[in-house]
Amino acid sequence: MKETGHPWITIVFSNSARPLRKFGKQIQRRQLDLPEYAASFFNYKALKKLIKQLSATPTIPAQSSPMDPAPELLDPQAALRANKDVFFFRLFTLRLKTLLDKRRLIQSKKWVSNSRAPTNLVTLVEGFQQFDGDLNKLQQFVEINETAVSKILKKWDKTSKSRTKELYLHRAVEVQPCFNREVLRDLSDRATTSRLDLEAWAEGENIQFDASRLADRVVATAEEDDSDLQILQTTSTGNYQTLREWISKLQSSPDAADRLTRIFLAAINEYPDEVLALLLDTGLVDVNAEDDINERNCLHEAAISGRLYVLQAGLERGVDVSRSDVYGRIPLHYACMHGRVEMVKALLEAGIATIDLMDHDNFTPLIHSIIRDQLPCVEQLLTHNARINPTSESDHIPLNLACQHASLPIISLLLERNANLLPDAEGLYPQHLVARSCRDPEVLLLLKNHGADLDQKDKLYQWTPLFHAASEGCVNCLRALLECGANPDALDEKGLSAMYYAAWEGHLECMILLWSKRSGSKPARTPLDMLNSPRFRDSGSMTSPHLAEQSGTMRGMDAGDGIPDLSLPPPIIPLRRYGHNFLDTKTFIQIHFDQTPSSEPIVFYQSGRYAAARLTISSKTSDLIPRNVMLPIQDDSRLVSFQIDRLDTFALEFEIFPTFGSKVIAKTVALPDVFLGGGASEGTCALPLFDPRLRAIGEIRFKFQVIKPYHGNPLEITHFATYWKATGALDSDRNGLVTGSSLSGDYVQVFVQLTKDCVPVLYPEFTVNHHGIDIPICRLSFNQSRAIQAAYLSQISSADSSLLKSLEAMTVDDMAQAHRLLAISFLSLREVLQHLPTNIHIDLCILYPSPAEEVKLGLGPLMDINTVADAILTEVFHHARASKESTPDFMRSVVFTSYNPNICTALNWKQPNYPVLLCNDLGQIRDLTQDICSQPVIRSSGRSSMSIKESARIAQSNNFMGLMCRSSLLNVMPSLVESIKELGLVLVADTSDEVLDKSRFGIVTPAAAATSSNKISGGHGVEVGVAATATATASSCSPSSSSSSSSSAMGGGGGGSAEWAYRMPEGVNGVMRSNGVLRFNDTIDM
Repeated sequence: MKETGHPWITIVFSNSARPLRKFGKQIQRRQLDLPEYAASFFNYKALKKLIKQLSATPTIPAQSSPMDPAPELLDPQAALRANKDVFFFRLFTLRLKTLLDKRRLIQSKKWVSNSRAPTNLVTLVEGFQQFDGDLNKLQQFVEINETAVSKILKKWDKTSKSRTKELYLHRAVEVQPCFNREVLRDLSDRATTSRLDLEAWAEGENIQFDASRLADRVVATAEEDDSDLQILQTTSTGNYQTLREWISKLQSSPDAADRLTRIFLAAINEYPDEVLALLLDTGLVDVNAEDDINERNCLHEAAISGRLYVLQAGLERGVDVSRSDVYGRIPLHYACMHGRVEMVKALLEAGIATIDLMDHDNFTPLIHSIIRDQLPCVEQLLTHNARINPTSESDHIPLNLACQHASLPIISLLLERNANLLPDAEGLYPQHLVARSCRDPEVLLLLKNHGADLDQKDKLYQWTPLFHAASEGCVNCLRALLECGANPDALDEKGLSAMYYAAWEGHLECMILLWSKRSGSKPARTPLDMLNSPRFRDSGSMTSPHLAEQSGTMRGMDAGDGIPDLSLPPPIIPLRRYGHNFLDTKTFIQIHFDQTPSSEPIVFYQSGRYAAARLTISSKTSDLIPRNVMLPIQDDSRLVSFQIDRLDTFALEFEIFPTFGSKVIAKTVALPDVFLGGGASEGTCALPLFDPRLRAIGEIRFKFQVIKPYHGNPLEITHFATYWKATGALDSDRNGLVTGSSLSGDYVQVFVQLTKDCVPVLYPEFTVNHHGIDIPICRLSFNQSRAIQAAYLSQISSADSSLLKSLEAMTVDDMAQAHRLLAISFLSLREVLQHLPTNIHIDLCILYPSPAEEVKLGLGPLMDINTVADAILTEVFHHARASKESTPDFMRSVVFTSYNPNICTALNWKQPNYPVLLCNDLGQIRDLTQDICSQPVIRSSGRSSMSIKESARIAQSNNFMGLMCRSSLLNVMPSLVESIKELGLVLVADTSDEVLDKSRFGIVTPAAAATSSNKISGGHGVEVGVAATATATASSCSPSSSSSSSSSAMGGGGGGSAEWAYRMPEGVNGVMRSNGVLRFNDTIDM
């Protein structure tokens, strides 16, 4: 299957590995996040329950039905329908008009050169930002309800076997004003444009505006005059006499009260108490006045800026402490947010009834103190009996938030006051939140001492705290839970254990801890049994949490909430896939946005300014479809693909917009030189993000890999058959299990890497030891490598001649011997392919170092990945054509394997004929048990490990044939086999380090090597016997004999405690033996 379009650009975003929550839980969480819209949310749960009842009951009475919606349940929806035009648009339109009028008023002034900017500029900019935030909340409300309608209609179609979803969405849903994206986009664009223009004008740029519209504004009672504030500037030197004289003159003015009040509010944040006292002493300042943009009075401003004098003055003059600003916050909220304890005391004394008031986010003063870890404020609030338990489902739970954000003393205070242990909107208890957030393990002990059950299952996936700690890699929390007696063998609703998720996420230390505490008993039911139980068949939940995450779209949540389709499924007919997509004349670029705990791929210098935005990736140099990624980046937006024609003219543009607006707020461009990079195939790039006025406001970082098409003449798929695999997928949404493939029989493993002159040679390590010096193979020419080997073998030419003759005489029964002979032979790949009989299949294990290995071993600069892949493919293609001419009826089968995902990607995209397997070294035996000490017969460099999730993602997104994983890991977690194969990947179990009886496989120990006359010696202590008996070879290739021999070996020396490590994992498609033979199962494609 040749890719006839453009080459691919794949952009990968990393984020949390947490499983995607079910939609029912998600909509409940969104109701908590958007409290102002909570009463208008779609009643997803009730409708789902109704549809489920309809599917089970043929007829439901029309009258006196218990499921008939009560009138009061319909009132919120009816009110929403009746008032949506006003509620959704009129309020926002009026508020935007007010902001625009204020902007025009400010810009209409003729400010003196070098004078201060208008005092209300910051307030006005904040008003525009708050408007953007409110619009984003509205958009979230619209999107989540639109998704809810779509899901309910889909469930109804499944139940009634109808096709009403699209028609109803088109005629009854999308036509509603609340789903009109054009109106929302227009509001966002106008607000963003006004804010950017206002900022530019404040910095001195000549921004034009429509003066004719000034007549539309509401003119203030008193004209604002910047000269008033210039008088205040004279007090910076302590000269208050000028201010007294100015105040004395102003008092006779008819607008004195308004001007003095406005000046007083503007001076609270900057000027000393003496200035404020002079203004208050006039008796003309209205202390109850509020800003007409943010609606804050002097108490709000005092609490924000920490002006205790102003707060006391306002309280003495009777200012209402319960007045809220545009965010719904009272002064007590701000005092708690900023940790101003004295102000908290004063405000509580003035109005104790305000202690539990909520803002628009449903945050009480106590919650603000907890989130910002303000211990003294929390103590003060609790002393005055602040409410610590929620009163309704729409309330936040202080203890749960404290377990996520606050310190141990705050949590202890709440528990001492008998805070209830309750689940939040996601169904998580405090102990789950602590384990998931990687908090101090002492918090878990504190919760346990106050009655928390450390084996409590959450209401999301039936996870105990142990699951959350294992999935997030929180080693300290995991260790504390195990020491407290948490059950390591607990199973979730899918029948999976915590160790499964630790393995899936690649947290090796968590795996080891869990394995050391295992009970050794097998679960009563396997994951497959759990999934086939009536409960899960009824709910349609056939997808485990990590598979829902892999889906990356909303449809991934359908499985958890779905209702089984009543129609009969189509017959299971395996779908054969021949080869895979590959590059013909195009170029493949892979861009990776890496997220680490210390850095983000996209950073804004002013944090929180663009909390709701989207990233658009496009290219003006080619006809590409722009791709949108919501910020902050989520896992379901990790993969973005483009296609291009030419690399030397390709530029990639990154633009950031408001979530649903079309006004650019930041932009940058990756020029062609970034990807050309002096011919390198990979690199790292950091680009500044510029706003429309070309100011740097942030940066974007990414790694990239460039894969070019094969430079030579590829194998024609019309003459050279591609490999194939068959899957049992029933629909396009799922990959299906692999039921068969063209791979069968045995393959001999050979380790291949390139010399400095681009010759593929066989050697298992990156360096060769020559007179005590480790020399990288990549820095040696082919002749130099042979010369170094000559130092160990006096007659290299005759040895080569003898070895090549031995290769020609080998049969399929001699693969283990061939593996040992070729391991450190320094033969070229061309020589091996030419002399090894074509009936012996080959596994070419390509060695290419990771960046860490390059630095550690001093291997740089490395050869370009494209050069390496092209050189190897050239030899394979040349051999294939030669074999086709000599023996047209039989062709050698070749498989590519590597531990380096980049070289696997390059090999796979350059050709469709040969399959590629990505290897993963996670979970070796020596990591999981101390009972044995083993190593592979032939030790090789480049072995690396990554999470199973990441390796599966790479393999699936790049169309690899499958994965090769450690059999010890698969034996520990058999559920991984099913999970990997469900992604449509072939799975091979690697047993290459599971050898106990070394002499059985012909390994020569150092002592024996000294007296052995029949050996080949290499660097780093690589010593293997040349001779091997046919019996040993045959027995090591046989699954049954290997199993029995392993058992006997363990019984004699290793003990039965390590017996688990030598069981062959069930369900795998093949096995890599310790003797270097890769065996695929002989499957039948039915």
